[in-house]
Amino acid sequence: MHHKRVRIWIVVFSVLLGLTHSPVHAAEEPFPLYPVIEPNVTFWTTIYARYSTTQAVVHDSVHLDIVYDVIDLKPADQPGARKTNRRRMKQACQQVESILKRLASNPQADDSDCRRVAALFGSGAKAGTFNQARHRVRCQIGQRDRFQAGLIRSGAYIDRMRAILESNGVPGDLAYLPHVESSFNTNAYSKFGAAGMWQFTRSTGKRFMTVDYVLDERRDPIAAARAAAMLLKENHDRLGSWPLAITAYNHGAAGMQRAKAAHGDYPDIFTSYRGRTFKFASRNFYSEFLAARRVASDYPRYFGSLALNAPIRSRTVSLDGFAAFADLCRHFEVSPHVLRAMNPALRPPVFSGQKYVPKGYVLNLPAIAEPDGVMMADVPSNLFKTAQKPSRFYTVQRGDTAGKIARMHRVKLEDLILANNMDRRATVYVRQTLRIPQAGESVRSEKKPKQPVPRGPEVLVAARDNDSAVSAIFENIPVESDTVRYRRPGPSPADLLAMADTQTDTAAQEPLANDPGNGPGILADVGFARIVQVRQQPVGIVTVEVEETLGHYAEWAGVRASRIRRLNNLSFGEPLRLHQKIKIPLDDVPAADFEARRYEFHQRLYEDFFAAYRVGELQRYRVQPGDSYWTLCRDKFDLPLWLLRHYNAGVNLAALRVHQPLTIPAIESLSGNSPEAAGGGTLPEA
Repeated sequence: MHHKRVRIWIVVFSVLLGLTHSPVHAAEEPFPLYPVIEPNVTFWTTIYARYSTTQAVVHDSVHLDIVYDVIDLKPADQPGARKTNRRRMKQACQQVESILKRLASNPQADDSDCRRVAALFGSGAKAGTFNQARHRVRCQIGQRDRFQAGLIRSGAYIDRMRAILESNGVPGDLAYLPHVESSFNTNAYSKFGAAGMWQFTRSTGKRFMTVDYVLDERRDPIAAARAAAMLLKENHDRLGSWPLAITAYNHGAAGMQRAKAAHGDYPDIFTSYRGRTFKFASRNFYSEFLAARRVASDYPRYFGSLALNAPIRSRTVSLDGFAAFADLCRHFEVSPHVLRAMNPALRPPVFSGQKYVPKGYVLNLPAIAEPDGVMMADVPSNLFKTAQKPSRFYTVQRGDTAGKIARMHRVKLEDLILANNMDRRATVYVRQTLRIPQAGESVRSEKKPKQPVPRGPEVLVAARDNDSAVSAIFENIPVESDTVRYRRPGPSPADLLAMADTQTDTAAQEPLANDPGNGPGILADVGFARIVQVRQQPVGIVTVEVEETLGHYAEWAGVRASRIRRLNNLSFGEPLRLHQKIKIPLDDVPAADFEARRYEFHQRLYEDFFAAYRVGELQRYRVQPGDSYWTLCRDKFDLPLWLLRHYNAGVNLAALRVHQPLTIPAIESLSGNSPEAAGGGTLPEA
């Protein structure tokens, strides 16, 4: 371990670089640096400007000026890095916890480690001080290299973002907020579904933008900046200060209103508020923003001279109808790669041909020099379609086979297999919802979600990064530098399709809870159980699936949520229960349209998640007293609810029993640049 000079060095570093300032009164400065948060701002400044992702800081999670140690990590792209780093961080935390436990038993313990740690707390520390501190040991991964990469990326956007914010009556410096949220990464996607540079969740994003299966404006940096300006202004109008408005961006305005009602202004909230969901991330969000603003606004002091990306020059065309992406590429003579990069709001189904570019969409194109008096060519009317392609899907029933389903929908078995990322036996599962490819869709070129290798009776072997022949069979799984478990090399992809064709008489199976490859599609029945007449109006009966809310049902049915509440005798604010039967009025929207919207919601969750993450190891866990599927996902294992359901398909998550076994997937970021990775911290253990 390092000596206590680690803590002293952080203070010296702050002074030398001008990080400590006299507190500025809120009336003079929209973003005041209150004395109570100064240690936190200093801590985050060193995380952003001093320590890289090959270092981790072991610290107190409440008093961030108490730094126990700085440990080395392996670069994320080296073999075995994830496991090694996880182990190192865990061991470092356990070592500090052991020292604090000894001090809690005897504050005068005289071994060198105890004396070094005790000195961090000052002469007045008592046994209770150390006992409380041992439950607050945390490990934060450094961010210097990521922050620098974000600075370079920010050059393309930040001036325009600042102008958008200021035009909406919001301080321009809030353009630095994406450094905290995503490091200015347009592809950032959190495990819980927040997307884009500004990390909007679906529910909040839909208030200001279009978020659906075809178009997700959260991923467009400029559209999301406009939405962020509106949300931040709204927060400020409700809460009365920018520190509270910024914290509400992370924690929610309603939560911050409760905190303000209980404790007053920001310093007292920071010091005293102990809301159930007001944890480390929310408590530190404003401090992180101040640190990011300090570093980004004066980046040469911390990083030297950097060549920031230049703003992207573009022109736009508004589409008067629906259009195929490939047709637009040909007409404007722009490569699909370039057009896709310039239109990040369009989702993968548009690029594969599964869906059209929507009517009214403003298409971004590379800027070109036009001769004087020459107008840019319009899109010819014969390229436009009159309607969007409908989603085609099918929920597997008992007795179904892949071959039977392909014949039923008049598609090639090969296309069905590729569109749904099926295993080598084209296995389908009861209640699995399959996507049925569209005619003319480029299924082969579609980038599938990354799936873990199925485990079954086959022998599993270890393959290192030089075993490229193994990965050729599983084209959707990148070869990892870490040791990855693969099946033994088998038939070629063409042989696999032939095998699937000969096994299409294998009936649909029940999902296996311990098989990581059992769900190459969504395990949710998106159809109505039945449709009945209530007061001479059609009413559909659905079974509540994970992630679904009354608001979703109202949106998909085109009615107000209050109408569904009345139809089901639900009181205002009463939550839905998993597997609950709910009546849906269908007089405004046909049943098929409701089912399609429901399917697209679940399919989008699945596609977006596996475009950013993979499932590594599977852990066994036994339910403990007090566990619920909500607390397991949000408090213990940091998982999206639907993924827990995905890997425990045969379990009634709404009625868990103590000691009941569950399968817990360990999630790994494909890029190492997830928003969660930027937050650092130790990972929960099963």
